[in-house]
Amino acid sequence: MLSHCAALDTIDANQAIKDGETIVSRDGVYELGFFSPGSSKNRYLGIWYKKISVFTVVWVANREKPVTNTSGMFKVSREGNLLILSGGKTMIWSSNSTVSLRSNNPVVVVQLLDTGNLVVRDQNSTNPNLIWERFDYPGNMLLPGMKFGNDFETGLQRSLTSWKSPDDPSIGLYTYKVDTNGYPQHTRWRGQTLLSRLGPWNGLGFSGFPKDIPNSLYSVEFAFNQRISSVFQRIVLTWDGRILILHWIERTKEWIVYGDGAVDSCSQFAVCGPYGRCGINMRPPCSCMDGFKPKNIKEWGASHWSSGCERKTPLNFVTGDGFQRISGVKLPDTRTSWYNHSMTLGECESVCTRNFSCTAYANINIRFGGSGCLLCGRSSVQFEQRKKSTHLVAVILSAVAYAFKKRKKGLHMIFRTCGYISPEYAVHGRYSIKSHVFSFGVLVSEIISGKKNRDFNHEGCSDNILGHVS
Repeated sequence: MLSHCAALDTIDANQAIKDGETIVSRDGVYELGFFSPGSSKNRYLGIWYKKISVFTVVWVANREKPVTNTSGMFKVSREGNLLILSGGKTMIWSSNSTVSLRSNNPVVVVQLLDTGNLVVRDQNSTNPNLIWERFDYPGNMLLPGMKFGNDFETGLQRSLTSWKSPDDPSIGLYTYKVDTNGYPQHTRWRGQTLLSRLGPWNGLGFSGFPKDIPNSLYSVEFAFNQRISSVFQRIVLTWDGRILILHWIERTKEWIVYGDGAVDSCSQFAVCGPYGRCGINMRPPCSCMDGFKPKNIKEWGASHWSSGCERKTPLNFVTGDGFQRISGVKLPDTRTSWYNHSMTLGECESVCTRNFSCTAYANINIRFGGSGCLLCGRSSVQFEQRKKSTHLVAVILSAVAYAFKKRKKGLHMIFRTCGYISPEYAVHGRYSIKSHVFSFGVLVSEIISGKKNRDFNHEGCSDNILGHVS
């Protein structure tokens, strides 16, 4: 321990931590110093739990550049940069802080907090400004209070990267991050290969992830409860690619798995391919949605479903196509999606109807009857069927197959045909017996004029028959 420090959790620019010395957060929750992981002899600067008997590292600074002997030293410069030196001279690692100091005579300090955060501040500033914090660089682990995702203002990307092995904390094969292409969703990668994804946030939880019963450990927003100081919990991306929620049990002196990011076999990305349906209680798990058939019968017969499914009859935007409602599913891949937070579901359907590249739509938020609009394009992939999920997705289906479905199951669903559907349903999603009257009126106008409503134009005007008659 640093015996010459005024506070055991803080060092300033006149002090340094040598290998063998540590600082401890105020209430003794976390400790910082040099360590060697597993059987390795390399030395790394890290933070670990002080109160837990099993040595558990939560963050490593110099992951890619270890100190090969015990000559390591940790200090902070007067400009606010954290430095790791070898032999007192060779720089191994730097935090590369870019925040400008506000005071003319800065007093820079580094403090280890009881949250596990390591912060750099200028104590001489009127409002001590935060120069750097390690919570912005999570490594392979999330602790209570940490942010996860992308900062659109600063460009900072907070993601998890696995260790190479239990003995090597350098960046490994796996990454867990928020993909902001389209509507944001959590994704797990092995190199450039997408392995799995956690469906986007739907107001109550993550689509496709089991709903949590309210508890004192954390809320469904994954904002951990800071008031219970006796509970230790962490989310870790393991060296072999698993995402685990771990909870410390003091009685047995061990970490237990409270949750697993790989919920079931359907969590594997696109295991059933485009327009396939993965059922967690089915054997085999993959089948095609109603109105679709296996794209490659031979592959499906060999239990290889990644080629997915294709429509039994092609879409026809002239004669009109219907929407098939699918409930209890995880939202499809949203990387090529379009979204709007203020639209209603009826408006969402109307936009999808007018966009030939749209193949499915759904509410973004399922609370209070649903709100927001999510449109998915032609690259939409499998649907994961989950009995306890409340999400509903409407997938466009060809008119023939849609009618191929009503006869078989006797469903009472709305059939929309472009040019004949009433405006109140197209725009606001309101449907009544009067909608039939409108459609009948369109047919009568077509019979009298001998023209199709959608194909009619007059002297350069873009009106349809109804617009011309009115």
